[in-house]
Amino acid sequence: MKKVKKEKDKKNKIKFRTVMSDAWYAVKMIMRVSPMCFILMLLESVISQVLTFFTSTYVLRYVINSFESGLDFKTVALAVLAMLAIPMLASAIIGPIQTMFDLLMFNKLERKMKILLVEKTSSMELSCYENPEFYDKYVLASRDIPYKLWDMTWYLTNLISTIVGMILYGTLLFTMDPLFIIFAIIPLFSTFFKRKGNELWHKHSNEDTIQHRRAQYTQRIFYSADYAKEMRLTNAKEFMLERYDEASDGRMDIVRRYGFREMLIDVTTSSLTEVISNPLAIIFAVFRTFISKAIGIGDCAVVINSVNSLTSTFINITNRYYSIHGQALFFEDFKTFMAYEPKMRDKENALTPNRGIIRLENVSFKYEGSDELVLKNINISLDKNEKIALVGHNGAGKSTLIKLLLRLYDPTEGSVTINGVDARDCKIREYRSMFSVVFQDFKTLALPVFENVLMRPRMEGDEEQVIDALKKSGVYDRIMELPNGIETMLTKEFDEDGAVLSVGESQKLAIAHAFLKNAPYVILDEPSSALDPIAESEMYSNMMKMGENKGMIFISHRLSSAVSADKIYMLENGEVIECGTHRELMAKNGKYADMFRKQAQNYIDIEEGENE
Repeated sequence: MKKVKKEKDKKNKIKFRTVMSDAWYAVKMIMRVSPMCFILMLLESVISQVLTFFTSTYVLRYVINSFESGLDFKTVALAVLAMLAIPMLASAIIGPIQTMFDLLMFNKLERKMKILLVEKTSSMELSCYENPEFYDKYVLASRDIPYKLWDMTWYLTNLISTIVGMILYGTLLFTMDPLFIIFAIIPLFSTFFKRKGNELWHKHSNEDTIQHRRAQYTQRIFYSADYAKEMRLTNAKEFMLERYDEASDGRMDIVRRYGFREMLIDVTTSSLTEVISNPLAIIFAVFRTFISKAIGIGDCAVVINSVNSLTSTFINITNRYYSIHGQALFFEDFKTFMAYEPKMRDKENALTPNRGIIRLENVSFKYEGSDELVLKNINISLDKNEKIALVGHNGAGKSTLIKLLLRLYDPTEGSVTINGVDARDCKIREYRSMFSVVFQDFKTLALPVFENVLMRPRMEGDEEQVIDALKKSGVYDRIMELPNGIETMLTKEFDEDGAVLSVGESQKLAIAHAFLKNAPYVILDEPSSALDPIAESEMYSNMMKMGENKGMIFISHRLSSAVSADKIYMLENGEVIECGTHRELMAKNGKYADMFRKQAQNYIDIEEGENE
């Protein structure tokens, strides 16, 4: 238990070198998006610091000493305007320009970081998506990362300008009396507390993120259309609210465990400045002015102000560093996530796959974290123009077998080969592009019909192909009834006039995509589950015509669709228990024949019931 705690504490501590490395990464990202944006950010910050120094020291000193010596207001006012005109004009111009650049550049930065995250997550193996820890790490990595990078860059430019201010105020005070610098240094003792505060907040935030994700999931259930019916027809509302309360209580518990210590650190750091440093500096400056007569009234005002300003610069330097440090702690979560090396990736000399016989040879598979084999010693082959059917009860392993075939997973034992080459030796993207797939759990995107069928950027000549695919899948007439035909937006997520298709119509849309994609192999995982028998028969007839020169695998609970397959594999408990043509398996009179006859009898019973 202590070892785990030490590991967690280690993650909340990073070295100075790492902090500066993260800050430099942030600058590079900003510079890559817009060098001018960073330059303006730095310039505006430095000019503002220099302007503050002049107004709070030399200008203040000049004004007080001038009036004390009897100069008239007009002379003093003109002199002050002359001293401040150029820096104030520069600040007035640069500020609005920087604001405009900030708005433009932040959007570019946000897009850049989101794309990096999308590219990373899309490269990860499917098993990551079955691991709750993956989602926690993703949330930790992606939480406001563009803002953190932006803030980190701003803190860095502000740190640079603050150092400039420290040099200016420190030089002034040192020339007047070196003892004044001591009062400005006292608040630096808050540095230790600031570091501890950052580490404490990072732990607080990390624990809260997990509970917050659970609370958000519960909230999403209540406004998601996918769960709307269940929420109204069941008592799920009550126990989902209980889950929400549990997550909320968990967040409150985290506040209780960390809140008092965070408050104590804030009080301690502010007290060193407000209660000790500033009062002592004022007392000493008054003593040097009115008791020892070492400095004049104008110098006294400047000293008091400069001690306070130097104190502020010291504090700001540590605060800015620890602000960067605090952002870097969160940024390390992003770097850790981005540094993850997918287990399934192209080998150094990966091959381009060629069409040929696909074989699953002695394939066994178990999911990560499980000791139970889902598939056991599977041997299946698919010739380049062959049509095979996978049948069996739910849980037999059919869909898992398809995932291995598509190389969404790699076998635990055995191999998947294409044209004699192990799929693991092929380029993943090119290997997967050889398959056109319709999954049972197909998804409709909140995009026009056209793009739901294409599933890629549009190209010239696509319209004819999309229309042809819609006709082959049997949904063309329905789509053309929609207000904008193939340009009609689907779902109402972004368009109140968007079309909401039935499950069967949506499934036909997914099948249309399979028709359109010119891949040498077609995989249909329960593609007709939402279709009536007549529509199913038409769909399979069209698929068989389309796939005359393609290899095809289809999974179906309705065994009538398997009759036309060149070969049928029946799976049970992760094993192939029967293999052959429909005629051969019926003659064998085994489990396939028994299942087929029972389904046929059900249709006969239904038909007889309707005729009575």
